[in-house]
Amino acid sequence: MYGVDNREGDVTPILFRDRVAWNIEIGIRMRRSKWPGRRELWSVFFSLVVGFAVATWLRVQFVPTGANTGRGSRACSLIGDGNSDYSQITTEPPDPPKNLIFVGVMTAQKYLRSRAVAVNRTWARTIPGRVNFFSSGGSASAVPDLNLPIVSLRGVDDSYPPQKKSFMMLKYIHDNYIDKYEWFMRTDDDVYVRGDKLETFLRSLNSSQTLFIGQAGLGKVEELGLLNLGQADNFCMGGPGMIFSRDTLKKIAPHISYCLKNLWSTHEDVEVGRCVKKFAEIDCTWSYEMQSLFYNNYSKSDHAFTGNLQTPEVHKAITLHPIKKPPYLYRLHNYLHNVKIADLRLKTMQHYREIRDMKLLLNEDLDEPPVRKIDGEVRTLGLPSGLMKYSPDGYEDTIPWTFFAKYLYQGNSDSPRRGISKPIQAALDDIVMQVMSIINSNSMKIGRTIDYKEILYGYSRVVPQFGADYVLDLLLMYNKHKGKSRRLPVRRHAYLQQAFGKLEFKDSDYDGDLLNEGPSSGGYQNSLSLFGGNKPNNVDSLMTRALLPSFTLSETIHFVLPLAGRFEIFQRFMQNFERTCLSPGEKVKLVVVLFKIPVDDPSDQIVSVVESYQTKYPNVELKVLRAIGEFARGLALDLGASQFAKDALLFFVDVDMYLTPGFLTRCRANTKRTEQVYYPIVFSQYNPDYVYRGEERTTSQIAVSKEAGFFRHYGFGIVCLYNADLSTVGGMDSSIIGWGMEDVDLYQKFVASNITVFRAPDPALVHIYHTVKCDQKLEAKQYQMCLGSKASTYGSSKQLAKDVEEIKKKQTEEADVAEDPAKR
Repeated sequence: MYGVDNREGDVTPILFRDRVAWNIEIGIRMRRSKWPGRRELWSVFFSLVVGFAVATWLRVQFVPTGANTGRGSRACSLIGDGNSDYSQITTEPPDPPKNLIFVGVMTAQKYLRSRAVAVNRTWARTIPGRVNFFSSGGSASAVPDLNLPIVSLRGVDDSYPPQKKSFMMLKYIHDNYIDKYEWFMRTDDDVYVRGDKLETFLRSLNSSQTLFIGQAGLGKVEELGLLNLGQADNFCMGGPGMIFSRDTLKKIAPHISYCLKNLWSTHEDVEVGRCVKKFAEIDCTWSYEMQSLFYNNYSKSDHAFTGNLQTPEVHKAITLHPIKKPPYLYRLHNYLHNVKIADLRLKTMQHYREIRDMKLLLNEDLDEPPVRKIDGEVRTLGLPSGLMKYSPDGYEDTIPWTFFAKYLYQGNSDSPRRGISKPIQAALDDIVMQVMSIINSNSMKIGRTIDYKEILYGYSRVVPQFGADYVLDLLLMYNKHKGKSRRLPVRRHAYLQQAFGKLEFKDSDYDGDLLNEGPSSGGYQNSLSLFGGNKPNNVDSLMTRALLPSFTLSETIHFVLPLAGRFEIFQRFMQNFERTCLSPGEKVKLVVVLFKIPVDDPSDQIVSVVESYQTKYPNVELKVLRAIGEFARGLALDLGASQFAKDALLFFVDVDMYLTPGFLTRCRANTKRTEQVYYPIVFSQYNPDYVYRGEERTTSQIAVSKEAGFFRHYGFGIVCLYNADLSTVGGMDSSIIGWGMEDVDLYQKFVASNITVFRAPDPALVHIYHTVKCDQKLEAKQYQMCLGSKASTYGSSKQLAKDVEEIKKKQTEEADVAEDPAKR
């Protein structure tokens, strides 16, 4: 511990100052006492010489130095100048031996190629010991190509219940491994075991004791009194796994045959527990905490651990049961690996902060130019957590906070209020889980727990240099257990920061010739003006092309275009379609689903235009499908989709859309049959007459900028999907007549299905402005949606606010003139 004097830069060790005072006090006392004789002085001198000689000999013999070894200390290399030839040695503790536990996995021959392989590739590699798979006699010879440690138990089959298999497995383990491991575990092949947490748990226990560990069970409610268990007896449930100490297995192994001959139930785990109770004279661990450590999911077995894994149960458990399908076992394994990586990154950040604190204690100047790479990292990553790290240089640099409660509110967005999306909700759930873990970390000691109820409201922002900041108002439930129990609601504010770590770069190999491949982007450069800089043709799809197989890049896109009237707009669409798709030779097909309009119907002209393009491009399928009745977009899309095969990649498009080549690549890349549909967020133009107000336009009409338009987050009419997936979710609702609702209906169907909805802004899709006419005969909900869409395309919020201020100013001036004509 150090104290700092008032003088700047003067650091005085307090402990050293205290020792000086203690020596002075001793010196004063010695002067007051009688001076010792000559014999006493010689005795003290001889003792000092002998002690110094012995200490020197011990240091030479047992303490390594830089002269007799070439390995230096990493800690010293971080603090020193890096150029010294001398280094201090720090001896690292050896890794603990990997003979802590033997795990026997009960499986069957039919599961060796599925569940057993999945276990061997995932959690079996994390066990601090050995994992063997136990199956029926002859199982190993049936799968000679599998590199699995399989034990075929003689005289044992795969019949259920596996009582004989379980007992014979325990006997085999005892006969072959009893003196090689401290602990022995019996598991099923549909369980996941976290090796790191298992090792930590077992090393906290005394393996020389007689222990039987697992989640204690008493049987199902309808079986109470029928399992022949004593009043205080229990058993360790077999699903989450059971652990035996060496002494426990030694006591029951000689009596395996007796236990097999005296079975009282069909439950294998009950009979193992009965055998342990009789011959080891112990029960399964009676502990409430074992329910969460050896966790058994009581939902339907096929649905366990198939949903959200970001739960306290998954994070706390040592074993997780049941996981019947191997893909979900791999999924859980990858998730837990990501959790471990996140923990290691957090420890790395803590080390940076500790190094920074030490530099401050050593009075080092952190503002000096960094000499080594780590100096710069410590300066940025070593900053303590806090919401005041970022200081804007001006108004433009201010990062606004996002407010959220039941909805998300953003002041700098064209959609200021919207629902909380699943990714944001998942992030909040993760934050809350970490906060509650910190709050309840010492709950057992102080005799209280706090349960999470809900987030009443909160604020969030992302600071690119430092991380994500949160301010949360939490409603919690306080539970007191010690003394008089109490339960009451409380509110707490949490100020949190998820700090960013070092930038990580991932290299991807790609062919440089792709820069010169593909169709010309035409007017695409202007649509990318939002991002700045000059980009080569098709640069937006460069990496996508490099990472996708060739057959995906060349897959045919089937355009489906509903249309009623609007001949001039259709001509513009076909010109853009020719420039983007037909001239470059893209693999596309087009079907126009055409409805007649009551007055001045241009259907014949539209058909003539399509036929002219078909004549010009005979290798491309272009056709018109005439529809009967009142215009219904849902019906039109259903009719158009029916013209193509089930494996066709469809693109539902509107006649007001302007396309550039980059979109075609993303449509192919982001759509996966039976897995994913692509809902691009299109850029929608504002009214150009209002935006430019008669001024000369210096940029192209398809420029993407905040002044020219906005990304329409609430639009769902433009989508890339496979025809088979459209049928899987139930197709379009053809009963919806007129404008809107049919696209929302289809979007909700995909959200409710197992198909992923991929949604992202796409600057290569621009919705050209047109006047919106809302028919009052529409249903109330459709009519309100139409009015909302019409209002949103009028102009930007910033421009509208300026106009409102100008109008108010003008009204004020007119009012002043009316009151005082002299001001006119």
